[in-house]
Amino acid sequence: MTNSNLVCYINPYPHGSISSQFLQLNTLTSMDHLTQSQPDFHTFLRNWMIGLEHYLHQLLHHLEFLDQQDEPKLKQLIHQVMTHYHEYFLAKAQVYRQNVFLALSPPWFSSYERTFLWLAGFRPGLAIRVVKSCGLEFTSDQAEMLDRLSVETKDGEKMITDRLARLERQVVAPPMLALTRMVGKEVNGFVNQADTAVDRLAEDMEVLVECADYLRGKTVAKVMGILTTTQIVRFLAAMAQLQLRIRQWGQLREAEARGDANLNLP
Repeated sequence: MTNSNLVCYINPYPHGSISSQFLQLNTLTSMDHLTQSQPDFHTFLRNWMIGLEHYLHQLLHHLEFLDQQDEPKLKQLIHQVMTHYHEYFLAKAQVYRQNVFLALSPPWFSSYERTFLWLAGFRPGLAIRVVKSCGLEFTSDQAEMLDRLSVETKDGEKMITDRLARLERQVVAPPMLALTRMVGKEVNGFVNQADTAVDRLAEDMEVLVECADYLRGKTVAKVMGILTTTQIVRFLAAMAQLQLRIRQWGQLREAEARGDANLNLP
């Protein structure tokens, strides 16, 4: 697969809601990939969320005693939190490189969590909305840079959305629908053609997810480049709180639906 950063820099593709046609393709791809990826990533995600909660406590502690903190300690904590997120993106990339359709509708997330997904992750503009809702006081230069970044990010999201829409139109086209139903089956010697068509679609979707991840990472990096060290700590704490809250609400909803009163979080 072509290096995602290079692909996105030259031609940055980004989505709205994923078409059900794409989600149905999840069942048409390799079951070996599904069974290998799902349990491993589910375990990783559970441990990763526990780690995120641990870092959130540290972030909140440092915010509570800011007058007793020095810059190097705050920067070290920021580096640790960002390394934690980097580990998540690396693990997720392993999943979608095996089965991108699985990553688009991940079974390790609750149905509530999946409503927040944008190409296997959060919408890049969310980072800007979160930082603007943290109650931070921005200088005029910071406010102007955040506004420019918001416009830039929306443009990036639109480019990927447009590319996704073109792929969705290909999926619902009669020839592609016919081919996807033939995946893994030999019909008058056309099995290779069907497999090739789905593989090509999977490659295109993988590039879109890679570009979405690139835009997510670039947006967060630019947000952090605008903020002071203390503001970054507040921003990361707000992002972690939002992520953990969404997960807890999703798990609670599913537990209530099952009538399960004993739920271990996260």
